[in-house]
Amino acid sequence: MDAKTYESMQGIGKTGQALEKFGEEQNQLNQKLLKQIRILELQNNLLSRQMQEVQAELAKLKETQVRNILKLGRCEAEIEILKQENKESEKDVALENLKREVNRLRLTAKLNTNAIERLTRDQHEDD
Repeated sequence: MDAKTYESMQGIGKTGQALEKFGEEQNQLNQKLLKQIRILELQNNLLSRQMQEVQAELAKLKETQVRNILKLGRCEAEIEILKQENKESEKDVALENLKREVNRLRLTAKLNTNAIERLTRDQHEDD
């Protein structure tokens, strides 16, 4: 892309001089605009690369997010399983405690029965 659009033809008279001045100013303006366009193109290329990098990073983050959501779901399911196992374990402990209490009461009843029989026997023997 060439910034020079006016080629001097060395015009005659005031019209030629005015045209010459206008053409040179137009060429200078075109050079400035071309320079700005090239700068903008470089900035655009840089921004395009940065955007691609950001999109790649975003894709990685989305992938990580999906993995974390799946992991969270598995953890929540495991927590529910552990809660159920804990409830069953608590039931088992309560059942064991109840069995011990029943055995203790049986033993107490047996001891009381033996004591009553002994007292009754002793009382009959005294009569």
